[in-house]
Amino acid sequence: MAEAITRHHLATADRTADPEDGYLTVDPRHATVHDEDVHYAGTMRLEAELDIADALDLDRALAHGAETLKALGSTASLDARRAAALGDLARTQTALDLHTSGMRSAPAHDSAVGHGTTGVAGMRGGDGLPVAREVVLHAHFETALTPDGETVFGPTGRLEERQRLLLLDQVRSWCGDSRTKVTVKPVIDLNTDLTAPGYAIPDRIREHVILRDRTCVFPWCTRPARSCDIDHVIAHDHHADADGRPQPGPTATHNLAALCRSHHRLKTHTAWHYRMTSNGIFEWTSLHGHHYRRDHTGTTTLDPPDPSHRPTVPRPRRP
Repeated sequence: MAEAITRHHLATADRTADPEDGYLTVDPRHATVHDEDVHYAGTMRLEAELDIADALDLDRALAHGAETLKALGSTASLDARRAAALGDLARTQTALDLHTSGMRSAPAHDSAVGHGTTGVAGMRGGDGLPVAREVVLHAHFETALTPDGETVFGPTGRLEERQRLLLLDQVRSWCGDSRTKVTVKPVIDLNTDLTAPGYAIPDRIREHVILRDRTCVFPWCTRPARSCDIDHVIAHDHHADADGRPQPGPTATHNLAALCRSHHRLKTHTAWHYRMTSNGIFEWTSLHGHHYRRDHTGTTTLDPPDPSHRPTVPRPRRP
């Protein structure tokens, strides 16, 4: 079939491949958040390509927002005020969109509550508009220190969404916004071993595992734990209780781990296997017998270096 299409010139021409006019058929518009590059100040870079009219409208909106913040007493630089105005614009627009469209058709009990700083529907602020942000706090902050004990920066925490560093001052500013719903949850002691009878995993244990593991615990996987399955590291024996035998795979935090669906299947249906050596630390064995440690710092190869491997030495350049 492919040969016939080529021989009889039946293929549709790719206009984007035209060396002269191809760029005219490519839509360059995009809005990209570079969430892999987070500044120590707790900022993230946003890059966008907009229609000219949209870009000019946005520029005017940011200029107006920056002037408004200055009139309200902000002493930040113009760039910082424009950046803050963009965040205000996003939250205000979320609230207005939900108020003018979604709320008319959605039942009162519907909600789209996220974790971190996602939009929230179904809840209203003091002015009758729905809140544009929800902050769920597990109140535990630490001061970042160097190995020598020097303070790098003040109290810090972790943003569960996208696993990013969070400064305490940022949380304070978010919670002070009138369109923010703040939910403070009890601090969970992640060193406590929680157990439950049977195979089903209660919410309190699921939350414990999610907060402890943070991501899928398979080597080098970064999928957030909240979207993962909770796996019994040692398989639960559904017939052990009926047969009067000890349960080899109890539903307990020392035998549970977060695995994304693909790596859960890999562990279940292949020779990949793992064990928890201590709380939140896992050792994996691959199909070919290679060993890896997975903890909060990432993945480490446990196999000794291959003595037969000779590193390549670069040749000196000729003068």
